[in-house]
Amino acid sequence: VGAGLSGLVAGINLRREGYEVEIWDGAKSLGMLEDFHPSIHATPIDPASVSRYIGVDISPCFTPAKRFRTIIEKKKYDLNPVNYYLVERGGRKTSIDTYLYNIAVDMGVKVHFDHYIRRLEDIPEHAVVATGFNKEGMEAIGIPHEVGTGAYARKKLDDPRFEDALMGWSGEYSTDYGYLSVANDLMFFLVFTRYPMSEQNIEDCKRHLEEREGLTFPKWSKHSGHSPVLGKDSLRLFKGSRVLTGTICGMIDPMGMFGIHGALMAGKIAELTYTDTERALDDFKRFNKNYQRVRVVSASMRRMPMRLTMANLMMKFPRLMSPSLKMIDDGIPGYDKHWSIDMMEGRTEVKD
Repeated sequence: VGAGLSGLVAGINLRREGYEVEIWDGAKSLGMLEDFHPSIHATPIDPASVSRYIGVDISPCFTPAKRFRTIIEKKKYDLNPVNYYLVERGGRKTSIDTYLYNIAVDMGVKVHFDHYIRRLEDIPEHAVVATGFNKEGMEAIGIPHEVGTGAYARKKLDDPRFEDALMGWSGEYSTDYGYLSVANDLMFFLVFTRYPMSEQNIEDCKRHLEEREGLTFPKWSKHSGHSPVLGKDSLRLFKGSRVLTGTICGMIDPMGMFGIHGALMAGKIAELTYTDTERALDDFKRFNKNYQRVRVVSASMRRMPMRLTMANLMMKFPRLMSPSLKMIDDGIPGYDKHWSIDMMEGRTEVKD
């Protein structure tokens, strides 16, 4: 249930093992459950390593970031983009969704769209549940969730300075952050927060982009979505006889909310629950070994009243702050590199 990354990877691997596979998805077409897509996202990932584990070469979908800049209020820093990759989501032919979908269909997986699941009773016994950030999916499984709000914008790449670029944005307008990701000739910006974002917040964010980097977009849209409340009991692989995978099994980074790496790995684990249950349980435990520690640290940091001050200190004194960085960059399920330490190598402050 769900034709996102986890559902498609699970379907491909189950079909390879000889199962007859059907995937049900609520969208009317691939990757288009809402207007949020097409979108570009950035994540720390080793595409070759993930490809080996999931048995699908996903490296063609990931573009190495050429530059990584973070803007914290009026300060700018250029960081090392070595571990960061850009990937497109949605229904365009350049998206990872379309790439995996074509592989699945070519293997004989049957994908049914416009098939929306609202209750647990609608999900067959022994099915794989991969409903992601869908509110009804989380309610059906009994996963606590919260509403996040924000705004997004996109346009065709119109400035070579931003080709294959990643930028992070922090300001008083959000307790979380905003990011610009650019790939496949598409510029995409999203700012989100875990409280209602006001019109003034959005206007402040727009002004921040224009004043610091000269960035403007012709159209902005509001976004409201649901995300799981990541608690101590969020990691679970089963709901009765049903297999959980992706976001709803808890394989998401509690700190930065990086979800793509965990979603891909979780799709393979879902297949293993049918073909090698002991290995599935071992891999699930191993990939999520840092979850509880990162979850606690992350929750504490979000409650800090001087969040932006701490972010500036982290950029100004990276060696002093490296123990804190190491505590938060272990949260991506199944990713063993220290992406936050590496990104500080060669860090330079940018003067206007």
